Amino acid sequence: MRLLPSLRGRKRYLAFRMLLDDANAVTPVKNSPSRASTAKPLMPRPADGGIDAPCRGALSRRDLTFELDRSSQSLLGDAGSSECDIRVLSFDGTEGIVSCMHRETARTRAVLATIYEIRNRRASVRVIGVSGTVKGAKRFFSEKR
Repeated sequence: MRLLPSLRGRKRYLAFRMLLDDANAVTPVKNSPSRASTAKPLMPRPADGGIDAPCRGALSRRDLTFELDRSSQSLLGDAGSSECDIRVLSFDGTEGIVSCMHRETARTRAVLATIYEIRNRRASVRVIGVSGTVKGAKRFFSEKR
């Protein structure tokens, strides 16, 4: 059964950019007392360097969704996660759009900020802007920032 538009929850759309630091990527070493001392980098350091470098690896939408769910469960718990209703609408490896309930925008931003690692690589998610429509969220990518 379909809900009437007046009964549906309002949504906000967060446009974000994924930043990845490939220089500090580590491969977990099994049966090692100190993982930090035996870790090896996965990829060479990017030429433009650091955490502010755009992501160069092939991150999939599934990887992001997994980390987003894990972070929201850790930060908000079951009830908070379901209240936020966070969904990944689009993700191309570096940029994407996430939807959430309109009153939970601040908590959704906090969940995105707690993502620190994706597939054993340090990562950072920066929210570019918040909009009430998908079309408005897409405009944030076309603007030079």
